[in-house]
Amino acid sequence: MLLLSSFTGIVTAQPLPDVCAGGGVRYGVQGLPNSTFVWTVSGGTIIANYNDSIDVRWNYERGSHAISVIEESDLGCFGEPVEAEVIIKAPVADIGDNVEACVDDLYLFDATTTYQTDVTYLWPDNSTNATFATGNDGIVWVRVTGTDGCADYDSAYLTLNPLPVVDLGKDTALCGTATLLLDPGFYMSYEWSTGAISNSISLDGERREPETFWVEVTDENGCRGSDTIVLEVCNIYLLFDNMPNTITPGDQNDQNDRWEIPHIELFPDAILEIYDRWGRLIYRTDDIYNNPWKGETMSGKELPMDAYYYVIDLKLSNVKPMTGYVNVVR
Repeated sequence: MLLLSSFTGIVTAQPLPDVCAGGGVRYGVQGLPNSTFVWTVSGGTIIANYNDSIDVRWNYERGSHAISVIEESDLGCFGEPVEAEVIIKAPVADIGDNVEACVDDLYLFDATTTYQTDVTYLWPDNSTNATFATGNDGIVWVRVTGTDGCADYDSAYLTLNPLPVVDLGKDTALCGTATLLLDPGFYMSYEWSTGAISNSISLDGERREPETFWVEVTDENGCRGSDTIVLEVCNIYLLFDNMPNTITPGDQNDQNDRWEIPHIELFPDAILEIYDRWGRLIYRTDDIYNNPWKGETMSGKELPMDAYYYVIDLKLSNVKPMTGYVNVVR
């Protein structure tokens, strides 16, 4: 309570106790009967006024604040202002602003603080450490309380950003001169198993055992995603398993008058040889893709309807020439 002696020239105020930030306190004065009292408070709000006493809700601005009162008698005479100092105190709870993390990551909130007394911490899961790790998005709060009972709160919103979805495609094999462009999309940075840091890499078919390639990307939120692809060794015989074995040169639709071999363009050094039933070489080319066989001799003479023996040498080490028969139907 503030004490004053009005109109005597002596104005006194007893010392006031410290107050916890955000706390509510009632203050009063002793004066002449029927006097009116005018109150002034800095750093707080008067929430109820009973004339000779008031209820004050102090804010969270820590430090020294003033409360003063002036008495006016029923005769209209004013006394000297009576002022007292109030110390507002509380620990400071601070876990930062709203933050972002990546899905599957834990974000560590740190409320460590110093205060004039020891403090305790309380988090949403009732844990009491100075730090709190979570991988759930939403509001996170902490209450920091001193042994004097003064407390402070803080909160922040944790947003979890999705991880980049990276797709290098299905495991596959490359044959001959075939190449494969691995392009995971646009991101901020890349790290490949090859050591490359470019946004894409190109692979060829030169391998004798399966090989694994991976990429890890980082997006604009700092989130990482990855994918892996396995390149198998090319199975030449499986690649040409469905090779056509019949041509019909001279028919009216002109749709099957040349022996077009799928995937042969992957082997530009390949050589094709055609033999008749007596084993005589009748046709040879080292440009199978651009010069497919039309059922003719080297000089362009049409060959009769028959089954002709072929040899396709892909000019690959450790790969035997492919042989078989191709039919000419007229």
